[in-house]
Amino acid sequence: MESTLVGTEIVEQITACEGVDPVDLDVRLYDRIDLDALEALTTGTSNQQLQANLRVEFTYHGYVVTVDGSGRIIIDEQPPERKRTSHR
Repeated sequence: MESTLVGTEIVEQITACEGVDPVDLDVRLYDRIDLDALEALTTGTSNQQLQANLRVEFTYHGYVVTVDGSGRIIIDEQPPERKRTSHR
């Protein structure tokens, strides 16, 4: 069984949350993060301690995406920015 690339899995999870096709996303994932580097970090090291401590987090299409060293992906909705109020 062939494993899915981390970038492909991220896009599939986001489009499933949004209920859209990947081509309908207005920003491409590769414009937000270096997919080759992400793939290399999650699959390219034999150093188990490094992989165990690895965590990459970025925002994409209104979601916070977290990828750990094993390639596990967590997609969380990005919290709305808190409105700042000025007190005079």
